Amino acid sequence: MMSKDDNQWQIWIDTGGTFTDCQALDPAGHLHQAKVLSSSALRGIIDEQIDDTRFRTRTIWSAPDNFLSEFKFRLLDTDHETVFISHYDSSTSTIRLTKPVSVKVHAGQPFEAISPEEAPILAARLVTSTSMETNLPKISMRLATTLGTNALLERKGAPTALFITQGFGDLLRIGNQQRPDLFALNIQKPEPLYEAVEEVPERIAADGSVLQSIQLDAIESRVKELVKADIKVAAIAFMHSYVNPNHEEELAQFLIDRGFQHVSSSAAKAPFIRILPRCETAVVDAYLTPKITGYFDRVHRPISSGIFHAMNSAGGLVKADNFHAKDSLLSGPAGG
Repeated sequence: MMSKDDNQWQIWIDTGGTFTDCQALDPAGHLHQAKVLSSSALRGIIDEQIDDTRFRTRTIWSAPDNFLSEFKFRLLDTDHETVFISHYDSSTSTIRLTKPVSVKVHAGQPFEAISPEEAPILAARLVTSTSMETNLPKISMRLATTLGTNALLERKGAPTALFITQGFGDLLRIGNQQRPDLFALNIQKPEPLYEAVEEVPERIAADGSVLQSIQLDAIESRVKELVKADIKVAAIAFMHSYVNPNHEEELAQFLIDRGFQHVSSSAAKAPFIRILPRCETAVVDAYLTPKITGYFDRVHRPISSGIFHAMNSAGGLVKADNFHAKDSLLSGPAGG
């Protein structure tokens, strides 16, 4: 169990595809709640236009003076140039823009104020009444997110290359040959997540002995082509690497040295027998890691002096530095 700091806010956040929900306990033991859009936006209604740049608004959320400074202002039912909010008066719920909008604004018009920070930080600032010009108080945040789930379902991960033992390049296309509709004549199979597959001359025996040493020279030109094509994320899955991971480790270092930004090795991510699930795990982890890591970095940065844990698919809390993208697929449902 994590120790409790009496001067620390306890914040629990579940961020989904549409909404981000926040529960918080302040150091005095009082409960606070916030609900924001996962696009880091707060919505409201224009009640009255005071002049070219000032509007009186109606909202269901409350925030301190100047909370919306540096937020982007957007009218929901029309297109207009980018405009930012320069001041917010909480007593009158009035916002002032950096410049007039080029379209007509009328009473009852919905608008968004969009934060430059991620939704969990926006929610944390709301519950702690902390504007962007002030540092957040000491926080212990526990975050569950459907970011990985949504990226996988929508196929919005990083361009990924799969490196696999020679002769097994079509492993993920063949799979385990399960057919949900046994008598279907036109089988519609989803495309693999990877952009490219490269077969690597190497072979480890079932007892971990080396049958064929890894031939890195044979794939060097192909590796350069992938980096040039901006495919800099890789998954590695070799036969029997769970017994002897040396070949995967050699290739991982080889790829990093030649410009790859992230490598997920099956022996490191799922060190178990059966190459198919190991390979699937490595590919999913590689595909999602840049998105998950970048998001966690942006959330963690404003609370770097506090504690940040993310929830994995099993419902466990893990320090963000030790979180693996492959464990994020049921993070949101577990947190919910």
